[in-house]
Amino acid sequence: MQRAKQQLTVLQALDAADGPLSARELWSRLSGTGVGLATVYRALQRGVEEGMLESVELLGGGVRYEPRNREHHHYFLCSSCDHAFDLFGCVEGLESLVPDGFQMTRHEVVLLGTCDACANAG
Repeated sequence: MQRAKQQLTVLQALDAADGPLSARELWSRLSGTGVGLATVYRALQRGVEEGMLESVELLGGGVRYEPRNREHHHYFLCSSCDHAFDLFGCVEGLESLVPDGFQMTRHEVVLLGTCDACANAG
C-alpha cells in the first residue's frame, strides 16, 4: 500500500508542476515526504508504461516527465537554471514553412532564455 501512496505523490507533484520535471527535480520537490530517488524513478517508469506520463527531451537537458493528458503546448527552457516551463498556445503558420512534397506530422517549439527568477537574481 505504501508504494501506491508514493506513486500517487509523484503523479500529484507532476500534475502541479509548471512544466516537465526531471527525476532529480521531482525528487527535490518531494523532500520531506519520505519518497526516495529510486522510488521516483520507478514511479516515473511505471507512469510512462501505463500511459499516464510522457517523457520529454529538451535540447540536451535530459529526460523530463509530465502528465500525458495536458493539452498541446510548447516549452520555455531557462538557460541559467535549466528549468522548463509549459507554454500554452501554438505558433501559427508552421505549415507554410514545410517544403513542397513534405508532410508535417507534429512539431515541437522550445523558447530559450532566462526565467524571471534568474533574471531578477542577477
